[in-house]
Amino acid sequence: MGSLNSLMRYRPITSTPFLKSKNYCEISPCDALKPYICCFWGNGYPQFNEPETAERLVIPDTCMDIIIKINYSENKLTASFCTMDEKSYRSEKEKSNAEISVFGIRFFCHSAVLFSAESFRGTKNKAYFPDDIFPGITSELTDIVLRFDTLYERAGEAEKVLMRRFFPERMDYNILNIINDMITYNCRMKISEIAGKNVISERRMERIFTENIGVSPKTLSNLIRYQLVWQEIVKGGTDIFDLVEKYGYTDQAHLLNDFRSRHGMTPTQAFKNAVSDFYNTNK
Repeated sequence: MGSLNSLMRYRPITSTPFLKSKNYCEISPCDALKPYICCFWGNGYPQFNEPETAERLVIPDTCMDIIIKINYSENKLTASFCTMDEKSYRSEKEKSNAEISVFGIRFFCHSAVLFSAESFRGTKNKAYFPDDIFPGITSELTDIVLRFDTLYERAGEAEKVLMRRFFPERMDYNILNIINDMITYNCRMKISEIAGKNVISERRMERIFTENIGVSPKTLSNLIRYQLVWQEIVKGGTDIFDLVEKYGYTDQAHLLNDFRSRHGMTPTQAFKNAVSDFYNTNK
């Protein structure tokens, strides 16, 4: 359990970490679910979609999300489960006058499997109907979104659903220890070194990561490193040379190219966009 608790110090962030508006808000789960759920997010019912928040940049945040979206204007419901992504993309743009209600559950990368009996092998960079991975959950969550108006009410009811679906026996403490080492050492350790430290073969490490998370240990380490760098930038740590040294990049170009490949823009542009959201939504 020590490894699980230590992982809680790592909280992934989105491309718009300062964003909080009538269309988007994040709230923390109850204490029992905090080691497994990053946050619940969305809005209440009904909300008119605003043009400036209709399309958002979705970056690799090392998380997985179940998303229930109801478009009351078009009487349409969509449900999806988004797995681990390696690249950024733009969310689907809705009509600015549409009445939209959205509810999301954001799992940490290592914890989504604990609420499913399915394998996560081959799932990266994909979106599924939630029932494909969590049988029967779509109707349960849809009923919650229809019956309850506020994000807090929906989150409280969703917590009950998740607690009923929790499979603690699926927890592999090798994964927790390895991810903890990645974070503790700023992803500077080689995969072979992490394997040796945890007395596990690289082959087995590869197998349990692809089975339980859907990506290789090397891929996850690179994504966590990108997230850690992004968090430093958001906090004002824009000295690229310091970040190169701290996170083990070969040089400045290596860091900038890696960040641009993940985020779709330079660190300076990403920071300006994040700060712009802060001023636009906190007037």
